[in-house]
Amino acid sequence: MFPGATWDHGIDLIAVERAASGLGPCPELTEEEQRRAVQVMQEAGWGAVATGKRLGISERTVGRWLDVDGESS
Repeated sequence: MFPGATWDHGIDLIAVERAASGLGPCPELTEEEQRRAVQVMQEAGWGAVATGKRLGISERTVGRWLDVDGESS
């Protein structure tokens, strides 16, 4: 990925950043963008409940995605 890139393999990095910021309304994200947002939010210290609520997915889905992607929940 190039410095300053706004897309990565079909993922809108700006939308992911907006979702993970917690500011304003959460943009509509594809599943892949949601998965990236889950990773970013977990790294920023968001809990599974808050992450799921922000992204409109269940806490269980957040945990599963973190497990599948090699992160601890």
